[in-house]
Amino acid sequence: MSKVTWKRNDTRTAVKATLIGDDGSPVDLTGASVRFLVTDFRGTSIIARQVDIVSAVEGKVLFVPEAPETGQAGTYRGEFEATFDDGRLETYPNDGYISIEILPDLG
Repeated sequence: MSKVTWKRNDTRTAVKATLIGDDGSPVDLTGASVRFLVTDFRGTSIIARQVDIVSAVEGKVLFVPEAPETGQAGTYRGEFEATFDDGRLETYPNDGYISIEILPDLG
């Protein structure tokens, strides 16, 4: 996953992702918790909350936006932050960010 596009105030389209480790295989999220973090380019946090782990063994996660998380049109960057059962953290993608664009709506 490299890009997500929403229209302002949309909350239906979920972000679905498979977290991939350095070796190219899905990360086992058994016992982990995962947050979806989104900031603007000044570093101001827009979203920082838990996601649903759909399949821990396959590294599959799901984030469904809530109002007002998509309320401000603009370009943002996002990432998934996993906290494993031993307390250590890893961020995905670890070679960049997810590009997030919230377009103005017409209504």
